[in-house]
Amino acid sequence: MSPTVPLLSAEYAMIPRMPLSTGPLIGRDTDLSRLADAIGLRPTPGARPGGVVVLSGDAGIGKSRIVGALVAEATTAGWFTAVGHCVGQAGSSLAYLPFVELVGTIDAGHPEVVERVLETHPSLGHLLPGRADAPDNDRSARSTDPGQVAEAVHALLSALGDAQPSLLVVEDVHWADHSSRDLITLLLTRGFTRAVGLVVTYRSDDLYRRHPLHETLAVWARIAGLEHVELAPLPDDAVRELVSGIEGAPTDAATNAEIARRSEGNPFFAEELVASAAAGQGLTGGLSRVLRARVEQLDDTAQRVLRAVALKGGQFIGHDLLSRVVDLPDETLEAALAAAVEHHVLEARWPPAYTFRHALLGEAVADSLLPGERLRLHRAYAAVLAERPELAPASELARHAAAVGDLPTAVRASRAAAEAAMAVGGPQEALLLLERALTWLDEDDPERDEVTLRASRAAMVAGEPIRAMDLLRDRLDHPGTAQDPGARADLLSTLVIRSRILDLPIDSIALTDEALSLIGEEADERRVRVLVARVQALVDNGSFVEAAVVGNEVSLLAERLGLGGALAEVRTIMARILEAQQDLDSVETHLRSIVADIDPDDPLLLRAVHQLASLAHRRGDLPGSLQLYDRGAAVARRMHREWAPWGQECRLLGGLTAYELGDWDGAARRLDLAGRPAPQPGRTIFTGAALLVHAGRGDPVDPDLIGALREWWPVDGLCVVLTVMPAVDVLGDAGDLAGLLDLTEAAVGVLDSTWGEYHAVVRLAALVAGQAAALVPRADPALRARAVALVDELADRGRRIGQLRPAVEKASRPKFERAAAESLEDTSRETWAWTARLEAEVLRLQRVAGVEEPPPVTELVDAWRESVAAFERYGHVFETARSRARLAEALRAAGEDVESRTVAERAREEAVRLEAKPLLAELDAVRPGGVTVDLTPRELEVLGLLAQGLTNGQIGKQLYISTKTVSVHVSNLLAKLGASGRTEAAAIARRRGLVTG
Repeated sequence: MSPTVPLLSAEYAMIPRMPLSTGPLIGRDTDLSRLADAIGLRPTPGARPGGVVVLSGDAGIGKSRIVGALVAEATTAGWFTAVGHCVGQAGSSLAYLPFVELVGTIDAGHPEVVERVLETHPSLGHLLPGRADAPDNDRSARSTDPGQVAEAVHALLSALGDAQPSLLVVEDVHWADHSSRDLITLLLTRGFTRAVGLVVTYRSDDLYRRHPLHETLAVWARIAGLEHVELAPLPDDAVRELVSGIEGAPTDAATNAEIARRSEGNPFFAEELVASAAAGQGLTGGLSRVLRARVEQLDDTAQRVLRAVALKGGQFIGHDLLSRVVDLPDETLEAALAAAVEHHVLEARWPPAYTFRHALLGEAVADSLLPGERLRLHRAYAAVLAERPELAPASELARHAAAVGDLPTAVRASRAAAEAAMAVGGPQEALLLLERALTWLDEDDPERDEVTLRASRAAMVAGEPIRAMDLLRDRLDHPGTAQDPGARADLLSTLVIRSRILDLPIDSIALTDEALSLIGEEADERRVRVLVARVQALVDNGSFVEAAVVGNEVSLLAERLGLGGALAEVRTIMARILEAQQDLDSVETHLRSIVADIDPDDPLLLRAVHQLASLAHRRGDLPGSLQLYDRGAAVARRMHREWAPWGQECRLLGGLTAYELGDWDGAARRLDLAGRPAPQPGRTIFTGAALLVHAGRGDPVDPDLIGALREWWPVDGLCVVLTVMPAVDVLGDAGDLAGLLDLTEAAVGVLDSTWGEYHAVVRLAALVAGQAAALVPRADPALRARAVALVDELADRGRRIGQLRPAVEKASRPKFERAAAESLEDTSRETWAWTARLEAEVLRLQRVAGVEEPPPVTELVDAWRESVAAFERYGHVFETARSRARLAEALRAAGEDVESRTVAERAREEAVRLEAKPLLAELDAVRPGGVTVDLTPRELEVLGLLAQGLTNGQIGKQLYISTKTVSVHVSNLLAKLGASGRTEAAAIARRRGLVTG
C-alpha cells in the first residue's frame, strides 16, 4: 500500500492531491486497460512490469479520474504509488514543482531508498525541502546543474523500482515549468530497466501553436516504446449511465437525453449539468455559466472565500494562509469551507488545505473577479506572505506584490525565487523571473546591475548566449544617471567573456580598457574578474606577450586571494599562449594537469576537455579526439549543459570527428536533434553539420534549407562554415555551378569580416575547385571564367595559411599558432591534408578549363597520390576514398588502366560501406570504357528530360511515345547507370556530362 504522506514544511503545491471519488469509472475500460498494459501493471507471463505512457484529453474528460482508478489498481496489486501535479500560476515559475511533490512522497514511503540515492546523488536534496537536512541557504545559493537533478531523479526512481514495483504520475504537464518538461523528456526517453511505471498527463485543448509544450510533444512523438493514450468523449449511452448513478440526478428521460447531448461526452460537464438540474437551474449556456451557477448557490461569505482560493495560484492552499488572507472568524471561515466542500466546489485534506474539485471551477471563479476585488486580494496575499514567507514560494509573493505596485518587494521575491530555481537546476525559470524583475526596476536603481548579471548567467546556462549578451549590452547602453563604476566593470568583463562564444562584432580590448579604468588598483576579487577578461581578450586578439604578463599577474593574485576557480580559468586560457611559445607536447601536459585538478562538477571542466580534444584533433589523433569529445559531451549531459558553452561544442565536434573517421551512422546519431527543442544558433550549427552526411550519401535536401541556415551567418562564423562546406557538394552534385559560386562568395564575405584569416579557406577552396572541375566543361564561357577566378583567389589564400610563419603577436583569432620547429602537418593535420587536396583539385580544374598550358597528366597523378597519402595519414575516410577516385581518373587519363582499376576498387569499397551514392556515380564514370556508349539516342533523350524532373507521362508527350514505352526506357537507364532511382540517375548523368543544366 502507498504510505500516508505527511505535510511538508511549506504549504504549497507539494501537497498531494487525493484522487476523485465522485462515482464509478464508466466507459473507460479499454482506456484503463491500455494504461495498465503500458506500465506493465498486468504483465504477460515472462514480461517485467514497468513502462512509460502519455495520457491526454480535453479538460473535464476524465484524465484525473482514470489516473485515480489506475493508482487504485496499482495499490491493490502491491505497487507503491505517487502523484505529482503541475499547476497553473499566472506570473510565477517554480522549477521541478511536480518532482518536489513526487520525491516528498517517495521519501515518506521509502526513506531508506532516498537516503541511499542521496549518498551518490546529493542534488536530490534540492527536491526535499521538507527534510531536516535539506540544503541550507548558502548551499542553495549556488547553482545546481539541471543534469545532476535529472540523473538524481532517474536514479531514485530506478532504486525505488528495485525496492517495490512503483507507479509515478505527473499530472497536467500543460502547466509544467521548463525544467520539469526537460526532466520528463529525459525520463520518457531513457525509460527504466526496473519495475517503474510512469504516466504523464496533459490537457490537449489548452495547447495553442506557441504553447511551450507544443515542441516537447513533437519530441515525445519520436520516443520509441512510448505509448500515447488520448481520451475521447464518452458515447451517449455511457454518459446516460454516468448521469443515472449520480445522487439527485433527474429521472426523466428527456432531461437525461438533453444532458447527454449538451455534455458532448465530457463527464465533468455532464456532472455539472446534473448538479445544475438538481438545483432547479436551466440547462442552457456553456460550461462556464454552469460552473458559475454552481458557485452562485453558495452564500456571499463562501463565494468570498472561493475568490481568495482562486487567486492564490498553485494547487492547494493551506488553512493558515487562507485564514490570514480572508480575515474571517474561525467559525465563519470553517462554515464557508464546509459549504463549498458539500457543494462539490472544493476538496479538503488533512492537515487542513483546500483546492478546487476541478481546475475548471477555479478558472471560472478567477475569471469572474472584478478589478477591485482582484487588487484587494493581491494586496492581502502580498501582506501575508511578506510577513510569513514560509507559507508559499517566493514567486507567489513576487506575483502578488507586483500586482499591487509594491515593486521593491516584487523584485526581492522574484530574485529569491530565481536563486531557488537555479539551485535546483532551472535556468529557464530563473531567467524568466529575473527578466520580470528587470521590468520592475528603474534605470537608476543600482540593483539593476546585479540582476542583469544574474539574468545573463541564467541565459548562458539555458543555452541562450544571444540573450545573455543582449541583457548585458542593454544595461551598458542604458546605465542610468549614477551607475556604480565597479558594477559597470563587472558588466564589461562579463560581456567580454560571454561574447567570444559567438562572432558578433565587439571590441573586447576596448571593453577591458574601460573596465580597468573603473576599478583602480585595489587587489580584490573584482580585479581578478576584470583581469581574467583582459587575458581572454588579449589571447583572442593574438597579443600573446602581453597576455602572458597579465596572465601571470592575475594568477598570482587569484592564488593569494584563494580564488581557485579563477586560477583554473586563467590556466585554461593561457594554454593558447603556450601554443605560440612551446611545443604541443607541453600544451597537452598543461591541459591534462588542468583537467586532473578541476572538480568533476565544475562547468570549467567542459572547456578544458574541449581544448584537450581539439589539440588531439589538430595533431591528427582522430580516435583520441573523438574519445575526448564524447567525454565532454557526456559531462555536458550529466550537467544538463548540452547547449551551454563548450557542452554543445563537444557534442558537435564529436559528430564531425565521427564523420571524418567514417562512422557516418555515429555522426548522424551525435548530430541528430531528433525533434528536440534547441536554441539558436545551436540548431543551425547542428543542422549544417548533419548536412555533411546527407551530402555524402546524396540524400534529398530541402531547397529552402540552405537559405534558412544563412539567416544565422552574421551571428556565428561556425554557422557559415558548416553550411557552405556541405552545400558546395549538394549544389555541385545538382549541377548548379552558379548557385555554388554565389553561396561561396557570400560565405567568404561573411567569414572575412568575422574571422580575418582562417584555416577553413583551404578546405573551401579545395571543395569549390573539385566541383568546378566537374562542371565547367559544360558551363558557358563567362561562368567558367568566374569559377576559375574564384578558385584561383581562394587557392592563393589557402596557400598563405599553409605558409604561415611562427607568430606571437596580432595573429587573427581563428588562426592556430605553432612554434618554429613544428610543421603544419604536426599542428593542424586537417589543414595540411586539405592543402594537398587543394593543389590536386587546382591542377584538375586547369586541365578541363581550357587554360593555355594545362599541366601534364603526370603532375596530376603525383598530386592526387599526395592527396590520398595526406588524407590517409590524417584519418579522414571519405576524403581518402574521394581522393582515390580522382587518382583513379588521373591514372586512367595517363593510360595506367590496371592501377586505375585497383585504386578505384579500393575507393568503391568505402563508398559502398558509407552508402556514398555521389562517389559511387563518380567511380562508375572512371571505369575503362565507361557505360556511356551503351545508351541509345532515344535513351539519351529520355535521360535529358528525366534530369529536368519530368514525369513519365510528360516525357512521353514531349517525345510522342507512350508512357509505357517511357517506363521501359527509364528502367533500362537505371540499370545501365547503376542508379537506385530517378534522382540518382540524374545526378550520375550530370556528373558524366550526359546531360546539361
